[in-house]
Amino acid sequence: MSTQAQIDANRQNAKKSTGPKTAEGQAKSAANSTRHGLTANPTTIFENNPHERSQYDALKAKLLKQCLPEGELELQAFERYAFALFQVDRARQMEIDAQLRWSNEPNNEIFFTQMERIHKLGAAQERRADKALREFQKLQTDRILALDIHTELYLLDKKMDLPATFPMLEIRKTDLSKTTAGLLTLRLMALLPEARAIIEAHVPGAQPHA
Repeated sequence: MSTQAQIDANRQNAKKSTGPKTAEGQAKSAANSTRHGLTANPTTIFENNPHERSQYDALKAKLLKQCLPEGELELQAFERYAFALFQVDRARQMEIDAQLRWSNEPNNEIFFTQMERIHKLGAAQERRADKALREFQKLQTDRILALDIHTELYLLDKKMDLPATFPMLEIRKTDLSKTTAGLLTLRLMALLPEARAIIEAHVPGAQPHA
């Protein structure tokens, strides 16, 4: 059972709610507790709900202008971030609605359980959004840092394909404190046979290639 302090606190929060006021709106809100979609994929949520689809598309369009993803890997991470963030917003509104229902019937354990569950699912979506954003930021950081490597390759008149998953940031952190960008490029060019002689001549401690 909930304590009196919990009841009082949630009643105060519910007074600030902008949840549904009409009987029809409250009935629809109550149905959300069993069809909340907070663990569903986009297809399931938007299949029969064009209004939420339009809300998601509007949010994604705004984020797209700010995040500027490039390439399939970045786009996939961006999609995960945008959808998780949309679910966070949905969970917040559902939690307000659940608080309102429970504050009207504070001894109703079903309403209290629903409110707790929605809160936990919303927190899980926040963690997913944070994780997807970190993945997206890392991909973008590595892509931008790769420009330095490509510049060095261009100056050396060399061509080399660098995968989007290459850990550019980690390499910069560990190598640039003790070498130059040019020598770092030469190390990366070790994949090219013709670069081995250059590496052996310029990198201290390099072993001659057998």
